[in-house]
Amino acid sequence: VGDTATLTIVFSEAVAAFANADVTIQNGAITTLASSDSITWTATLTPTADTEDAVNVFSIATSYTDTAGNAGAAGTSANYIVETQAPSVSSITMADTTLLEGETSLLTIVFSEAVAAFANEDVTAPSGAITTLASSDSITWTATLTPTADTEDTSNVVSVATSYTDTAGNAGGAGTSANYEVETQAPSVSSITFADTTLTTGQTSLVTIVFSEAVSAFANGDLTIVSGTMTNVADSGDAITWTSTYTPTAD
Repeated sequence: VGDTATLTIVFSEAVAAFANADVTIQNGAITTLASSDSITWTATLTPTADTEDAVNVFSIATSYTDTAGNAGAAGTSANYIVETQAPSVSSITMADTTLLEGETSLLTIVFSEAVAAFANEDVTAPSGAITTLASSDSITWTATLTPTADTEDTSNVVSVATSYTDTAGNAGGAGTSANYEVETQAPSVSSITFADTTLTTGQTSLVTIVFSEAVSAFANGDLTIVSGTMTNVADSGDAITWTSTYTPTAD
């Protein structure tokens, strides 16, 4: 992308009536042909944008003449390659988009074509770290993402910067994954309180248990109850605050 080339056409003798119309250029355009001796002609070729074509030639038709009016012969150049299509990120996917403590996820990055100079430094993975990126074809790259410990973050995306190139040296486009969540912070008990801390015969007390965050699968089986019994713990509605009634053991 951004390159040009000098096109040079050399004849066996001086020619007349030779112009751009006598030349066919594949996947490109040239400036007006110019010559100081009518034998050697030059122009600047600009390749067509957003094109990948490994087979291209310049062709000269027989529509020109020499200075005596004799019709000229055709000519063809050697092959040239046009690679003006910048690489892009086709997809960035996470095998697991909700990562809990102890879990990892396969990260897959797919490009539109083979890329070079692509490495971990080109990738940002918030609330996590990835192993060294690997690929067998330079198109599909994989790594394992390990989430950051003791983290709660519901909004994260993997980003690919524009610092990589394709194999021809064209700078690549940026890319972003869908959202993934990191939840590696273990819940904890914030408080356990008794409404009445001195219980006599016939009395009961409300017990309130508050967690650091919403919990699930919480039941009386998770409790050690001393010198009494408790009704089934009940969620107050947010899965954070739970209540029960404690009845002390008689005698």
